[in-house]
Amino acid sequence: MTRKSCIPDKSPYFVSLLFFIFFSLSASSALAWDSVGHRISAAIALEFLSTETRDDLLALLAFHPRYNEDFLEQIPNFVDHEDKSELGRWLLGQAAYWPDIARGLPEPERAKYNRPNWHYTDGAWIRGSALLQGNLYLNITPFPDRQGEGHNNIESEHDVHNVVTAIDYSTQVLKDTSRSAAERAVALCWVLHLIGDIHQPMHTGSLYSANTFEDGDLGGNRIPVTIESSLMPDSSQSIRTLNLHAAWDGALRDIGIAESVPAIVQQITGFTQPSIANVESDWTAWMNESRQLLQNQVYSQQILNAALAADSRRSGEITTPVHLDSDYVQRMQAIARQRLGLAGLRLAIWFENELP
Repeated sequence: MTRKSCIPDKSPYFVSLLFFIFFSLSASSALAWDSVGHRISAAIALEFLSTETRDDLLALLAFHPRYNEDFLEQIPNFVDHEDKSELGRWLLGQAAYWPDIARGLPEPERAKYNRPNWHYTDGAWIRGSALLQGNLYLNITPFPDRQGEGHNNIESEHDVHNVVTAIDYSTQVLKDTSRSAAERAVALCWVLHLIGDIHQPMHTGSLYSANTFEDGDLGGNRIPVTIESSLMPDSSQSIRTLNLHAAWDGALRDIGIAESVPAIVQQITGFTQPSIANVESDWTAWMNESRQLLQNQVYSQQILNAALAADSRRSGEITTPVHLDSDYVQRMQAIARQRLGLAGLRLAIWFENELP
């Protein structure tokens, strides 16, 4: 049964939303797409969810096996426990981030909940609307396409091996009311998280070359880059050094959150509120979008030239970091806003149309 969408009032609600996001993210020292991005996409989703759906999600989340340790005990002091909207926003933001929290749990809890290969996909793996590979190839024969199994073939957790099949499985579990509430609460966290992950271009492919990246650049993790501190204002250094994947993860980290969220909402809504009733969800299409961006925007000619130079030297790595100039950084930030906005809107679409 399709629910009627309810768009919240944008005045006091939106001011409270910005206050909540700004302080909850400033309290963390590890702010990247993994934390900021996932919390923003969850906050954007709440812009389009009905009160009924929001309450259903929060009621289900309370059955999470680690609800006390990872949720209730982690609520910052500034969050008003008596304010249902404010508390709900923090809890769903924490749920969207929780699969990354699971990476750092002590054993045996980490083995029970952490799923490292659920967050990304092999770039040669294709399915459905994602017929474009996510890989780029330099001086090397492209790998053949790997046709992925269909949604209906993902019947258990053992069948899951990448971000697409993880969404297949997690949405199945979340929709299945015969499953325990605890299982469905964990699946809720994964749905919130994975729909964000598949919108991050660097989670959908890699760069390969004959020598330096024969085994791939691990989604940009092996490409060192630098960014001027004026473009990433949180840095105390004049030049900040990181890797390409981390740069994209943190694309919006150093812009004021109060500035980013309304910009994203405005980008989504424009002059009219989008209708989300009866809209179908196709995560292979979302992955195809990410791969187009990976192919056309992420790996600039300067980055490719650095990889080619490393290949010719047979050095095994790019020794001099590639500088990301202001044009590249501004383009990266614009893409991040677009992708996070779409992730949030598509979360709302799935919840309103598919949640029992």
